[in-house]
Amino acid sequence: METLFTLPRLDGLILRFQLSFKPFVRFLEDQRTLATTDGLRQLYTYLIDQFTATIVRSEDQKEPIDENRLKELFQLATLAVLPLNHTRREVFYAFGIPVPLTLFHYSSAFEELICQHPDFLLDLPDQIQLLNRQRLAYQMILEKCYAVPFDHIIGPSFQFQKKLNGVTKFYRLDINNSFVQPKPGQVLPSLQLGWVDFAKGLGELPTGEAALPLEQFTFEGFSFFQLEDVTETETIKQLQDVFVHLHSDTEPMIYHRFESALRNLCGQPDLQIGIIPMPQVNGHFVYPPNSKNRSIFLQYAGASGMDYKNPMAQAMVRKLTGSSVPYLFPDLGGLPEPVQEALAGKGIRSFMLYPIGTANEVLGILEMGSPRPFALNEDMLTKIERILPLIQELLRYQLNQFSTNLEQLIRKKFTSLQPAVEWKFYEAAWSHLNQDQRGSGLGEPIPVRFPAVYPLYGAVDIRNSSVERHTAVQQDLARQVSAVEAIFSLPEFPSNGSRPEKLRDENFECRYKLMAGLLPEDEQEVALFLTDEVNPYFRYLLPYQPLLEGQIQAYFAQTDPVTGLFSQSLKRYERSMDWLNAAINEYIDEEEKKLQTIYPHYFERYRTDGTEYSIYLGQSIAPDNPFTPGIRLRLLQWQLSSMVEVAHLTHRLLSGLPLPLQTTQLILAYAQPVDISFRQDERRFDVEGSYSIRYEVLKKRIDKAYIEGTQERLTQPNTIAIVYSHLSEVTDYLPFIADMQASGALLPDLEYLDLEPLQGVVHLKALRVRINYTNSAQS
Repeated sequence: METLFTLPRLDGLILRFQLSFKPFVRFLEDQRTLATTDGLRQLYTYLIDQFTATIVRSEDQKEPIDENRLKELFQLATLAVLPLNHTRREVFYAFGIPVPLTLFHYSSAFEELICQHPDFLLDLPDQIQLLNRQRLAYQMILEKCYAVPFDHIIGPSFQFQKKLNGVTKFYRLDINNSFVQPKPGQVLPSLQLGWVDFAKGLGELPTGEAALPLEQFTFEGFSFFQLEDVTETETIKQLQDVFVHLHSDTEPMIYHRFESALRNLCGQPDLQIGIIPMPQVNGHFVYPPNSKNRSIFLQYAGASGMDYKNPMAQAMVRKLTGSSVPYLFPDLGGLPEPVQEALAGKGIRSFMLYPIGTANEVLGILEMGSPRPFALNEDMLTKIERILPLIQELLRYQLNQFSTNLEQLIRKKFTSLQPAVEWKFYEAAWSHLNQDQRGSGLGEPIPVRFPAVYPLYGAVDIRNSSVERHTAVQQDLARQVSAVEAIFSLPEFPSNGSRPEKLRDENFECRYKLMAGLLPEDEQEVALFLTDEVNPYFRYLLPYQPLLEGQIQAYFAQTDPVTGLFSQSLKRYERSMDWLNAAINEYIDEEEKKLQTIYPHYFERYRTDGTEYSIYLGQSIAPDNPFTPGIRLRLLQWQLSSMVEVAHLTHRLLSGLPLPLQTTQLILAYAQPVDISFRQDERRFDVEGSYSIRYEVLKKRIDKAYIEGTQERLTQPNTIAIVYSHLSEVTDYLPFIADMQASGALLPDLEYLDLEPLQGVVHLKALRVRINYTNSAQS
């Protein structure tokens, strides 16, 4: 009998298949029994008669079925099989046996595919893993010879890909083995549990004598093969898979994977593709420098990159991206003549430009060019629209990467952004990034500098915070040493041995130091004794001294799990510090937001034992907002009133704190403008110029200032101290102080003080005013 298509036998698996129509007749008989209409029953009866007559005649004559009759029978089989496989126009199907792959009959669509690509099925057997072929053979034999039920063993379904005409095509092949019946040799082997476990995926493949003897079985019947082109579905999956590798692939790899899948989807291997994100810097569109290498238009049409501050270029891009309607030029008609000539000179005969975005955002542009006229048409647009969300997602990712790179550069080279000055950082970062990616080298970034700005400095400190912390630590250590001594004094505590005696002596010495007043170096020594000697010894005793277990466990219950020390007093101190600082910072941050509405400025807050802040404002920070002396006076008024509010806030918190802590309030009056620039080494703004540096020195010294001729610190609870060098510097504050005294926020007395010389600073003066808490509870 002549076959239409045959592939060599699979290696590694001995299976015998023999063409037979008997299993198919049994299938038809089952279908006739299940038929719900007379017409169906008559059809199945007719088919059964045709196949049965042929089988009987072939067996009587002991000759194979001739080729013409075989073709007729498979055409009849199509009537019964295709409805089960969702028949439709141009179905790729065939009848044959799988091992070795031999096809006896196939559809015209299948035949046309094989004729166009003779090697289409050449490596097909290798697509099915040997283990899966073995499991399928086990399942078929166990179900049909041993009546072992399985959920689904009609046959394998697998996908493969082929490079056809330069495009990767994806196919799914379904093999229906419903019409195959395994036939054992002379004796059916006894059923083994290991066969069932392997067939159901619950065990390993049996080997040796334990294996199912597949060579003793003959598989009679035929299989139904159905092939489906799933290129579009698989290509979309490939496009989706690009996003799985976004964080591991390089940008060129990402675009290569995406563009290759897009060519497969469109079925055009020679398609040129450009996916260009359109980021913005300070509201201006920019082309990332590497975009020109991916852009058809920029490479071939002689266009230049996006000029950051060119109004005409910005207007053109805004018009282009103002709608999501694609610009399609099937034969380049409609493009300006110079652009047509430039594209045609590079082999582009069909061009499309597709603005990509949403109602709320501009994402970028998709460009496509083909060397064949009219290759880009409405059908191509339909395919693109199916994957538009994926293109949007890729562009959105690229825009996020651009923003991340820009911000990382700002964080690396500059500092965190604030709205008032971020425009300057973005401008400098974009110039630096653009220069770098164009191959100009890193060089020195454009400096971020603001000349002639007015400084405001304020500090809210926790009074005697270091002393309070030291006291809390001493209290905790004293309690822990006493707790250790109490355990040592228990009658159950072991008295024999040198170690207990040594620990007793050292603990007594620690207690003596605590009573005498602990020095900082002694504090560390006592803590190490408790954590490195006492605690390990107590843990050692636990399993051997059950009578001490309760006391030792109670001791450990009071220790901090991290430090191994008692920390109740320290935690009270830290909670009080945290509550105060959180309240102060929250108030200042909220007030500073309101202050930005008066005039944009740079604000910097520092965390010390309390809170310090610096404010810089001036025309150079907000070039578009006129700066007047009245604006500075409004901020000075805010500075004074905010210090009063902070003092009232902390005063109200005082009674609820675990440890009563008070705050001091300090202002530095400085009337001269300073120049500030960003220091990359310290990632912050700093003053520059000899006179400006004096301001920075004053900031660092004045919190430790003493009143001249006394031992009294300038900063005291319940007061606001304003430090100045010349009376003219504090004059601007005096009207505001008078107003607040008149309103009752400040008490009437006002102190003018001379300060002791500080390191590098002399002749400082201060004004100190007391805060009125009479209405604190109501305010």
